[in-house]
Amino acid sequence: MRKLDKKAFLTVNSLNDFLKVTSETRDNWGFEKDGVGGPWFRGQQRKHWQLLPSIVRIGCSDRPTEDEIREEFAIRAPALSRYETLPTNDWDMYFLMQHHGAPTRLLDWTESPVIALYFAVRDNPGFYESAVWMLDPYKLNARVISRDEVIAPSAIGANPRDTKKISAWLPARWTSKAIPEFPVAVFPTHIARRISSQRSCFTVHGSQSNGFSRFASGPNACLRKIVVPGFVVQEMRLDLQKYGIDDTTIFPDLEGLGRALVTSYRNVSKVTPHRGVYVRIRPSALHKSGVGVFAIRAIPKNTRLFTEENEEIVWTPTNSLPKVGPFRKLYDDYAIIKDGRYGCPTSFNRLTPAWLLNESKTPNATCDDNYDFRALRQIRTGEEITVDYSTFSEYPNVKSARG
Repeated sequence: MRKLDKKAFLTVNSLNDFLKVTSETRDNWGFEKDGVGGPWFRGQQRKHWQLLPSIVRIGCSDRPTEDEIREEFAIRAPALSRYETLPTNDWDMYFLMQHHGAPTRLLDWTESPVIALYFAVRDNPGFYESAVWMLDPYKLNARVISRDEVIAPSAIGANPRDTKKISAWLPARWTSKAIPEFPVAVFPTHIARRISSQRSCFTVHGSQSNGFSRFASGPNACLRKIVVPGFVVQEMRLDLQKYGIDDTTIFPDLEGLGRALVTSYRNVSKVTPHRGVYVRIRPSALHKSGVGVFAIRAIPKNTRLFTEENEEIVWTPTNSLPKVGPFRKLYDDYAIIKDGRYGCPTSFNRLTPAWLLNESKTPNATCDDNYDFRALRQIRTGEEITVDYSTFSEYPNVKSARG
């Protein structure tokens, strides 16, 4: 069953539940069942992501930088485009930039709730909660430009008085005109097949990065968030496939077909978190003040000890490290040291048992060239697993016990 969260978003646990929520919201917002217009939808892989366009996310939303990006795209695109002709007006060029992943102030929306849901769950392995946002673009525009309609600024024959209403959101490059504060909703010209197949529509951000925040609450709210828990993501994805919503639908080309086939034939069996686990962390007998890694079942010789482990390592030059203090001790205690560089997890908050192995000159485990640890011999249940650091790492100038 769906429920209203304390933070005023809705949580759904099935495709049917999702469709009921979107239908009820549509009715509550006053859209007619046979009306041409309707709410817009945006799927996001993680529920906590804000409604921020790409140019804000990469920190380049100041006008001069945006104008440089637009200029460079316009200069370089003709030689790289597969289209016979490129757009000649600013709006269509801006839509094309967004379509090909260039940073803009545009946010993608769709008129289809199931397409938005597919984007929300498509690349989520079920490790986190996803979200679908619903937007009433007509109410948004009524509040921002005092017109309860959505304009297609680059459409042939568009009313000049209408396009003038939103021209301030995309001023000509290298002008000093200020951009309005809040986002506005626009329809794109279908300059690419994917825009049409995804039933795309856009909002254009204004100068405020959190411009949508004022529209998500209060009596005149025109935004609603629908949360999809991680434990139903896979089921949602399979249900969407049954109804013909897959990568071929969203990306109608050979690349989309290839991805759809991978998804359809991929083994989606449930993986248990204890699969391939041989160890756990306990207080160490070797280092009284630290911890060690202990076998929780018998481990045969040559067994890889840490399957499914995060293998990302970032290498930092020694002269870039903190000189002294607790942060330097983290590097000295846990890093792999090689040729003047320290190899560490991408964050020390991601230390796994492999980084906590203690040293012994009579080890029962070894490390190979890929930094995978294997049992040198049969390891008994309850035995602490140890390695010889010198076989894969240099020592810090001031040696400190790991653990």
